[in-house]
Amino acid sequence: MATFPTLRTGAVAQYPLDYSTRFATQTVRFLDGSSQRYRISGSGLRRWQIRLDLLDESELAALIDFVDAQTSNTFQFADPLSGTIVASCVLSGDPFEAILEAEGRGRASLVIEEIR
Repeated sequence: MATFPTLRTGAVAQYPLDYSTRFATQTVRFLDGSSQRYRISGSGLRRWQIRLDLLDESELAALIDFVDAQTSNTFQFADPLSGTIVASCVLSGDPFEAILEAEGRGRASLVIEEIR
């Protein structure tokens, strides 16, 4: 299984980091018109929006190669907040952006989602 590439500093993300958790819920509607909602699974699914700045050419190339190779495959991602390895992640449908502005000044933006 592939692993998300790290920067030369060993980090997988930079600040500011957008992070959210999604929960799957079920709604039951009763005959009297009322409803009840409950969570289907115990833990939520995490989502990270990664923005990387000041990347050198090799870091940007490694990131582009990783995204090109993934398509819809799952990969491992080290949660930047807890340091735990999340085993089943995919690239979100949000657009991947990679720009090399000058030598040693690349930037990239992508969204990673945990799946079950």
